[in-house]
Amino acid sequence: MNKSFLAIAVAASLSSYASFSLAEATSPNERAQSTNETMVVTANRVEQQLKDVLAPIEIVDREQIDAIQAKSVSEVLRRLPGVQVANQGGVGQNAELYIRGRSSKNTLVLINGVRIGSATTGSANLSAIPLDGVQRIEVIRGARAAVYGSDAVSGVVNIITTNKNGSPSRVKMGAGSFGSYNLGGTLSLGDAQNGWVNLTATHQASNGYNIQPTSSNPIDADDDGYTSQYLVLDMGKRLDQHWLLKANGYYQKQNVEFDNPWTGVDKSDSDLYSVSIASEYTRSNFDSSLALTSNQDKAKSYGQGAEEGTISTNRIAVNWNNNLKVNSELSLIGGVDWYKDKVDNTTKAMTKDTRDNGAVFLGALYNQDRFSLEGNVRHDDNSAYGNYNTYQLGGGINITDQFKFVAMHGTAFKAPTFNELYWPKECGPWGCYEGNPNLVPEESSTSEIALEGELALFGFRLGAYRSNVDEMIASNGSTNVNINKAKIEGIEVVTRFDTGAITHEVSYDYLDAKDESTGKDLVRRARHSGKWNASYNIASWRFDLSYLYQGKRYNDAANTDVLDPYSLVDIAGTYYFDNGLSLGAKVGNLLNEEYETVSGYKTPERNYYVNAMYEF
Repeated sequence: MNKSFLAIAVAASLSSYASFSLAEATSPNERAQSTNETMVVTANRVEQQLKDVLAPIEIVDREQIDAIQAKSVSEVLRRLPGVQVANQGGVGQNAELYIRGRSSKNTLVLINGVRIGSATTGSANLSAIPLDGVQRIEVIRGARAAVYGSDAVSGVVNIITTNKNGSPSRVKMGAGSFGSYNLGGTLSLGDAQNGWVNLTATHQASNGYNIQPTSSNPIDADDDGYTSQYLVLDMGKRLDQHWLLKANGYYQKQNVEFDNPWTGVDKSDSDLYSVSIASEYTRSNFDSSLALTSNQDKAKSYGQGAEEGTISTNRIAVNWNNNLKVNSELSLIGGVDWYKDKVDNTTKAMTKDTRDNGAVFLGALYNQDRFSLEGNVRHDDNSAYGNYNTYQLGGGINITDQFKFVAMHGTAFKAPTFNELYWPKECGPWGCYEGNPNLVPEESSTSEIALEGELALFGFRLGAYRSNVDEMIASNGSTNVNINKAKIEGIEVVTRFDTGAITHEVSYDYLDAKDESTGKDLVRRARHSGKWNASYNIASWRFDLSYLYQGKRYNDAANTDVLDPYSLVDIAGTYYFDNGLSLGAKVGNLLNEEYETVSGYKTPERNYYVNAMYEF
């Protein structure tokens, strides 16, 4: 698929609504009402109406997750504007997330507002997070380090499992290609007023397929499967009109087979858990919450002729958030964050195995009929790399009733990982490698402008951004050093419209991500990408179609290993019975496209999936 064909496809889909009357399309008033009623929590760590959020934000709710029949968080995210995903195989395999051209390590991943991810690798594997129990996903694009600290450089992904509004209980089962199947269910009791308990349990498994068929290593010739068990518990109890106590947690046990021709390690057993307890105090003009969290990410790797090793990350965190509503237009926010990481490596001890981070943050939000302003500042003090200050400013003006102009600027930093700082000296046929304790965080600044519109037949957002990155961490062959600079520029176009009973979202992203020290493109970032998501509701049926185009990318820093452009089409359909039963089917990679997102790693061919769900 070339760019000209993509342009024709997008133009055809955009022009299709022009022949429909206003009565047949969703009116701007209806869209505005929906925006006014939708509440989000991720942008500034307080609950806000969607219309008041200046940063670009995407929301995927439980209904959408069920309709597209996705199997992992990464499969959901790849449909969204500004997001690219590189998979080393299918579900369960490692997935690298790129938001606005920055890697997974530059995207902060939260579960219910709590930071997750490995302190050793610096990122969370979103392909391994099941979707059962997830109520919604909020994705912010742009720098949010002034709100959250390190990692929130290019965006924030908040996976929300809290379900206090009494959604139905459910049981679900499904099966499909590659010997995959899943069994799961959710029990929901109570409501937000009196208290609630939600328990989700799920089991997923797949025989997989050979993800590296061209590998010369004979141990890579097998199929690479996975199994996963997942448990989510969420509960809350209102003590009176002011006090609410909450607790939530999750546990995941996963076994993954993969290919690694260099070390012989081709299997991993991991255990992840997180437990959080929190109190919330609410009055008419003041909200305060205090949360204590403990989580662990433990992974054992082994294989034929390889030394078995276990690496675990343990984190304890305290978060205190406050929101003072000065009046109907002005809110002041602030709080304190603290966390401590401890890493254990059974093969070779890290040269240092603990670090802690304390932070204080302040912000202000101002919204009136025509103007919106926000500002945030944050100070982080880390035992490994010292003090860092970040800030973020934004403003919006309603030019007319239909058009809004937004401008934002923010700074951010990305802390080095434990592996980059403290990995013990290790030698092999390739030479020797060790961590560098003298690394400093990567620093960046991002500016963006956008025009948003709500017209009679469609809504849109046209945005442009530029990021400058200093002190980029890169390997010199024997260790990591701060040597690189990068400049990332992009344009985002997102439009949403209805044609009768069909709802469309069409997006196009232009991305120019350069390593300024070499003039080369950053690896695995497509310059051109386009997406079209459509849903059609008729009687008891719902149909969903997803089209994804990714342009040419490079798999290496020298830009010699080219990853060809590709197009991917998925379709899904669901029939809803009156008694709470629904039956669904999905065809992934409908056109049976052969493509790679990481060189040498095969992606799934055309695949099929059927499921049944009963809600009660």
